[in-house]
Amino acid sequence: MKKKLILIIIDGLGLRSETQGNAFALAKTPVFDSLFQNYPNSLIAASGEEVGLPKGQMGNSEVGHLNIGAGFIVHTGISIINNALKTGEFFKNERFIKAFEHSIKNGFPLQIMGLFSPGGVHSHQDHLFALIDFAADFGVKKLNIHLFGDGRDVGPKSIKPWIEKLILKLQKTENYKIASISGRFYSMDRDKMFNRVELGYNALLGRAENNFTDLIDYINSQYEKGISDEFFEPAINLKVNKNDFLNDNHPVIFFNFRPDRARQLAHLILGTDLYREKPKNPIKINVFVSMMKYEGINCLVAFEEMKVKNPLGKVIDEAQFRQLRLAETQKYAHVTFFVDGGVELELKNSDRILVDSLKVQSYANFPQMSAVEITDKLIDVGQNYDFIIMNFANPDMVGHTGNLKSTIKAVEILDAQIGRISQWAKVSNFNFFITADHGNAELTEDENKNPSTKHTTFPVMLISSDKSIKLKNGKLANIAPTILDYLGLAKHPDMDHDSLIIKSK
Repeated sequence: MKKKLILIIIDGLGLRSETQGNAFALAKTPVFDSLFQNYPNSLIAASGEEVGLPKGQMGNSEVGHLNIGAGFIVHTGISIINNALKTGEFFKNERFIKAFEHSIKNGFPLQIMGLFSPGGVHSHQDHLFALIDFAADFGVKKLNIHLFGDGRDVGPKSIKPWIEKLILKLQKTENYKIASISGRFYSMDRDKMFNRVELGYNALLGRAENNFTDLIDYINSQYEKGISDEFFEPAINLKVNKNDFLNDNHPVIFFNFRPDRARQLAHLILGTDLYREKPKNPIKINVFVSMMKYEGINCLVAFEEMKVKNPLGKVIDEAQFRQLRLAETQKYAHVTFFVDGGVELELKNSDRILVDSLKVQSYANFPQMSAVEITDKLIDVGQNYDFIIMNFANPDMVGHTGNLKSTIKAVEILDAQIGRISQWAKVSNFNFFITADHGNAELTEDENKNPSTKHTTFPVMLISSDKSIKLKNGKLANIAPTILDYLGLAKHPDMDHDSLIIKSK
């Protein structure tokens, strides 16, 4: 008889001993308290080299879900690109060279855009600096940079020192300018809020309502209005000739390596069929280079991804287990596309359920997000399946607001949902494992009581509802082998990590 199992992935909930700013420790969590005290549990590494990122780099949702599903350490965007910088291959990249040559041959400005921070989740500012050096050495005469403020994977108001460093660098090269700035809230939406994205897109075209001649002054004025880096109102540089903003046939390099928040803006620039929404001011672009592959976007790709050919979901499917993926919009891609190895797998015995995320400016005011509805859906249809992967988004998404009180509430709501699942599982012949993709909510406020909106490097949990087993510590790459071991299925040979279930001698 098949065992029935739920893999519950909590987004952005790490384990940290200090209570200051720790929403998980400060929240009332009777269900989690009982699970940690009475059920098998262990620590899971979810950051740095143990998930294929640079040493000390905080984990993120994409990398976390990839590693959970792969059964081996998946080296992704930032690691692949950083390695190319170390070896010098970055400065031989043919895709970049094609964009440079198009600029030089036709006299067009090269347009480079992306998230400007050292956060390392969607991009890294070092990659922009390297592109500037590469373009200058190659002979590109005119270059415009379009910056997206972060304030989420790094401090909310942290961009100024990096802007000053960039301005200093650009002073050495004539006709290399910062042409526009906008917050990632506008340029990097992933929830089909195209009214926002179009404002970011229009800034690339030189059509923003706001403008600046001194970028630092503009940033200060935004701060005075209570607007942090993530929410910078799109603005253009009046010192840039209006014909030099993004226009027909200009070569473009988008230096974000993570695809999920790059696809909508790329769609508007290229006029793809990926979404129904079309830009009011369309342009025609022939040379568009993405740092890594953006699924559904047909363009030049600078760096190839590490392939995950036989992820957990595929092995489960081939064993004829009826499978369900369940999440709200904000993390739906993670329990489908990313946990399946960064591809859209066609599984014969699998269903997907998308619960709509609330369309609001800040989840601080709605810390429940769609957690209750996700649990309702599980209880309603879960009995029809053998294996379920589900995600709760609210610790991460509310944690990103830096609002400690709201994040505590998010954790308490999550705790109640885990309690409901536990009760349902007992009467429905299910067991469950709980883990997380990375940390966040456990550090929502720093020692000075300032908001902390970024992910962390703290370990995450692995909890089993089955008291008959024991678990040892490991990393996210151990999760898939552990699940397969528990279900009595052989792991695929591609999975080079072992199960964390301790075997009796």
